[in-house]
Amino acid sequence: MPARVSKFAGWDAVAKSLGAMHERQLVPSSYLDQGQIYGVKALATSLKDHGAVLADEVGMGKTRIAVALALAVNQCGGRVAIVIPPIVEPQWRKEFADTGTRVGKMLRSFDNLMGEYQANGPSRMEEPTVLLSNRFGDVRAARGKRWRANLLKNVIRDFDPHLKLGRKSIGWLHPGIHAASASIFDRAKTCRHTKTAVEKIINEFRDIRNRAELDDADSDRFDNHSEELKLLERSLGLALGAFDLVIIDEAHKARSEWSKLTALLESVLLRRGKSFRMLGLTATPVELDVWQWENTLRRVGMDGKEWAKIKPSIYEFRDAAEAVRQRWRSDETARDRYIKSSDAFQNALAPWVVRRDKRLDDTIKSFNALIKDGTSYRKERPITVDADELSENWRQVVFAAEALSVIGQSAAGTTEARARLTISNGHGVAGIVDKLTKQITVRETADEEKADLQQLEEDLVNDDLQSFDEQYGSSKRKQRAEFWKGVLKAPFIDGDASLYDHPVLSAAIREIEAHTKAGEKVLVFGRFTRPMRILTELLNARALLRAVCEGAPWPHGSTSDSEQVSLRVAAGQLGMDYDRQAIDGYLGRKYNDFEKHRQALRDHLDALIDEAFVGKGSKSAALLSEIGSSERRSESVVLLARAIEPLLPTDTPLERDAVLATLIDVVDKLWGESGNEKWSTLHDLLEQEFKAPRASFARMLYGSTAVTTRRLVQLAFNRSRSEPHVLVAQSLVGREGLNLHESCRTVILLHLEWNPAVVEQQIGRVDRKNSHWSRTLEAAKDLDSSALPRIEFRPVIFRGTYDEHHWSILSRRWDEQRSQLHGQVASEADRANLTDEERALLKSLEERSPDFSPFPKGDRISQGDGCSSTHRAD
Repeated sequence: MPARVSKFAGWDAVAKSLGAMHERQLVPSSYLDQGQIYGVKALATSLKDHGAVLADEVGMGKTRIAVALALAVNQCGGRVAIVIPPIVEPQWRKEFADTGTRVGKMLRSFDNLMGEYQANGPSRMEEPTVLLSNRFGDVRAARGKRWRANLLKNVIRDFDPHLKLGRKSIGWLHPGIHAASASIFDRAKTCRHTKTAVEKIINEFRDIRNRAELDDADSDRFDNHSEELKLLERSLGLALGAFDLVIIDEAHKARSEWSKLTALLESVLLRRGKSFRMLGLTATPVELDVWQWENTLRRVGMDGKEWAKIKPSIYEFRDAAEAVRQRWRSDETARDRYIKSSDAFQNALAPWVVRRDKRLDDTIKSFNALIKDGTSYRKERPITVDADELSENWRQVVFAAEALSVIGQSAAGTTEARARLTISNGHGVAGIVDKLTKQITVRETADEEKADLQQLEEDLVNDDLQSFDEQYGSSKRKQRAEFWKGVLKAPFIDGDASLYDHPVLSAAIREIEAHTKAGEKVLVFGRFTRPMRILTELLNARALLRAVCEGAPWPHGSTSDSEQVSLRVAAGQLGMDYDRQAIDGYLGRKYNDFEKHRQALRDHLDALIDEAFVGKGSKSAALLSEIGSSERRSESVVLLARAIEPLLPTDTPLERDAVLATLIDVVDKLWGESGNEKWSTLHDLLEQEFKAPRASFARMLYGSTAVTTRRLVQLAFNRSRSEPHVLVAQSLVGREGLNLHESCRTVILLHLEWNPAVVEQQIGRVDRKNSHWSRTLEAAKDLDSSALPRIEFRPVIFRGTYDEHHWSILSRRWDEQRSQLHGQVASEADRANLTDEERALLKSLEERSPDFSPFPKGDRISQGDGCSSTHRAD
């Protein structure tokens, strides 16, 4: 007889559970701080009536709040689906593990779930909390995947044997599909929500036109947005079981009604009754304009009627905030309008939105108490490249790029005509130069070429170029284009790669090394892999050459052929003569020092494995026991040593306890990524990353970097005395899912973004709770306020190029976002050199800004305390 489905006790019961979370041992007593406790209780109140948005700033601990809420729902008999970007799966599983709760691996796809059914039957249908990829809704049954449609056909066949047309199996019948449809049939006997959902699917299936075509493997049925695909999506939801709460991480993503995330939320997931709720997690419910509030709120369940009611208040606040930002000093009418619209805006959104501001964080409060001028704990300090600092070669490149843009695409070519848009990021102009000089970049991988194409698409902005076809003869324009192409390539005709002496990279290197020399780690964000790779190569080459000059050891016994270009360029930059034979001779002699250290580390690991002393009952103990009995023990020890070595200091003798703690960290990280407890699997993951040792002063992460590698690099970067000292991360990889705050407080923006929300995510990698900056501040409390450490973000801006225009647009958008989400009235530029009277006026306005804090009124801080979110350096 099928198991009966537990009944959800409702949102009043959830609120009661959260009110006594420690007595009921919902989470450990130290798991949530006071602000997070207020936040989760406020959400429970909102969820009694409708969905909600948790919009805490980046780094405030939204995930922990969501985990506590999910556990309370589970405790009250409810089921929770958590929809996440795949990259953040380890974070979510770790947060659950920290409460003593284990959740299953994230389900990535239709095929993944059917594989689970084949292996384990309906176990995922029974799980109280399920992690789902935000791409799980992509269930298209196109050619090659037509077998997926058999799930819908099986459901129809099981529940209505009289329906004939359209239910014939197509292609391979995955064993998991039979198990899933049988489980759905059993569940419908005890769950009225499942039964009702199946009946609706059958009725709609009957009404599909030309149903016989569904039995044709060569038909184009089950395409995007088709009626039958919608029914297949809903059948997949039946295989997951019904949910009482869906939590959407990064809820601002994929806003389109046609996106696969929308399909997952609106079609796939089965809702259990009227008490079903959606919770969106996002630090940026609006990114570019207020109309995005509609997407965010509709996603968590707000209907069109409710949106129409609050829409005027939202748009009026946008207009009033813009007006007061322009005239806050002089226009009393604008100020009064702002206060009135702010109240209406807050009243409209407060039932749906909970947002904790970083100004409520204890460390920020401490900083604001120490600072005397009201400036922010964040400092914007641009790295600028000025035209008068350029070499003769790069002046030619800039002039030629401008000329080609004027000549136009029809004569110069699309890429060449757009060269001025990409001068600063180094990506586009380097490709043009290589093409013109017929250089072949052997080491440029297919992954980098793909990133190049994405960058070109992103840079093809509309700059309103005129068509010159009517004004000039095409032959004249082509002649001029060929002339300027010749000027563009002339500086590089000797075959040297065009990016190695790019002025932006040179400026970035200069500032990065200044930070690392002062003992700070640096996080660099870029978008385009080729300049990022060359930056990484040059940083490592310069570090190697400095080590040689200083007589310091280096972890390689010789240089490789692939390093020679960067080493020659780096030697020229450092004013050194480069002699490969002499360098290799030195490295070979010094390598013995490293090898002694590594042998000592391997001996420690062998001893620990033999002792089997890593904490009884831990997963580390089980895995190390397996290593000890493995035929590949010696290979595993070598790989583990290479993984652990960057995490241990090299200037002090190895200590057993330090090696043990680091070993457990690495093994836990590997296990968390793979979800597989077999050492053979983890050995293979280590082999992919550590088959050969590598220099690691700087490391680069980009789209094709294995997830395991990302986590191990994260672990090393977060240790102050470990390499790498510089992490160069592609924006799409590094801005989410990697917390890099434990040893770093400096972010360099190598390639500018258009969306301020993306930059907030990037800075948020180091601006988090319990950060390196917070510890540095604590140690510096006795210093003069002007010397207090800050979190620094440093955009690289090429003056006099399109880059400068790009930064001005991003800054304006950022100011608009701050007014929406932070209640910041004045722009950053407008806050410089305020009089006491102006500061008081601004404070009185910002105290009336919208406030969605869950804190009781008496515990809130005024908006005027450290009101600026960013301090710009002079």
